Amino acid sequence: MMRILRNKLLITVIVVSMMLIMVIVFTSHGRTRPTAVDGIIGRIMTPVQRVVYSSTEFFRNTFRNLYEIRNLKAENTALKEEVEKLQEQNRQLIQMALENNRLRSLLDFTEANEQYSYIGAGVTGRDPGNWFDVYTINKGSRDGVAVNDAVIAGHGYLVGKVIETGGNYSKILSIIDERSSVSIIVNRTRDLGIVSGSNDSDVIAIMDLEADIVKGDDIITSEYSTLPKGLYIGKVKSVEKQERKLQKMVVIEPAVDFKRLEEVFVLKYSE
Repeated sequence: MMRILRNKLLITVIVVSMMLIMVIVFTSHGRTRPTAVDGIIGRIMTPVQRVVYSSTEFFRNTFRNLYEIRNLKAENTALKEEVEKLQEQNRQLIQMALENNRLRSLLDFTEANEQYSYIGAGVTGRDPGNWFDVYTINKGSRDGVAVNDAVIAGHGYLVGKVIETGGNYSKILSIIDERSSVSIIVNRTRDLGIVSGSNDSDVIAIMDLEADIVKGDDIITSEYSTLPKGLYIGKVKSVEKQERKLQKMVVIEPAVDFKRLEEVFVLKYSE
């Protein structure tokens, strides 16, 4: 069977070759009109030429498309890398802008409160636990930090006070820690109270039943506090009258975002 197929293929090649030779011979004498033989050969060869031409164009377009696809993949990879680079640059710019805003707010506070000197520090850790909120900063006794120094964040918002110092570190007891206790005053009415931390990142104040305090009031440290007076703590979130205890329980939302605390200032009285 294979021998028959090879013979048929050989015969076909010979016939096509002879026909091509005949075309060359008949067209080599400069005739302007096709003969009957030319017509027959033309009719036979036209489909063959069409198939050959179509096949050639198919392979040419296929290789061209493959080449273009390879170039597109390379361009796509380069564009992805450029997009990732731009996204990283954008993230860095956002972080720089946020840091700049935080530092600007601290600078505004320091310029308005020249009675203090300031030790800038970065937050390096937080003690684990649901009941305690103690933060570690990267400045200590060698930098002038001392126990009971007040610690603030942007705009002079109160973070807490120093409870421990080492040579190059300090620990801050935040106002949201349940062990914290700060004397406060309602900025609008000058009513006094005491705030302590809670387990839900708010601070709780117990005040007299007659105290004039409502939701939205601003709360600051009082002159009776061990901390400097006038430091901003936060806004009143809710007020609950407790008639039997002759008091009001006030929930205050701190101005400091303790979940995102990064930079702080330790306050020192200027000499």
